[in-house]
Amino acid sequence: MSPLNAEPSAIEYGVFDIPLQLDADLEPQREQLQATLLAAQRRLKAFAQQHEWAAHVAAPFAHKVHFYASKATFDYDLLTLCGLDPTIELPSTYCGALEQGVLTAVSPQLYRTLYPQGDEPDAFEKLLTHEMAHRLHIRILAGDEEAMGPVWFYEGFALYAAGQLTNAAPVLDNDEIWAIVQEEERMDYRRYVTVLRCFLQKATLQQLVQQAGRPDFVAWLRQISQ
Repeated sequence: MSPLNAEPSAIEYGVFDIPLQLDADLEPQREQLQATLLAAQRRLKAFAQQHEWAAHVAAPFAHKVHFYASKATFDYDLLTLCGLDPTIELPSTYCGALEQGVLTAVSPQLYRTLYPQGDEPDAFEKLLTHEMAHRLHIRILAGDEEAMGPVWFYEGFALYAAGQLTNAAPVLDNDEIWAIVQEEERMDYRRYVTVLRCFLQKATLQQLVQQAGRPDFVAWLRQISQ
């Protein structure tokens, strides 16, 4: 594998040999975790190709990956990486991130413990895909993070790209869907899967991505839902 200070080299289009750093307790899992990281990149590449966004996976989304055996250490390092107060208490379910070109996540075992509702086939692979999908979303928008739209949409986008929580998504009635659309606080991600699916029956994902950052996004959604 590439050394930690090297630019990731391409294994194939859209898939890169990203240097992987592990806490000591995770070293016995290195080969499996490397395979999972490659699988996550291939999963995202397939999604991008399906939606005609393949050009946006030509460069790696991360130059380094670090998996942690400790949630406390993960939190501390992530907050420090982001230039934030490392004593801030992150939610127990916050298990992965891609910031400053560094993809970080707790171990697959710890992820299962901290987020049992996300336990599904290839759950850890999907978590990594989800975090990279946020960066794909930003690239599609030419770097304009403000255009990603409300939290339900940009998290819904990443969930959809990763194929996450598909079988766990609840059935919601029309009132519940619109309540989620207008809610600014984070909610159960499984609900976002249902909401995005609802609007994908009315518009393409490309259309939703282009509209999501506009002030009249909700009005537009109501119009196409009539």
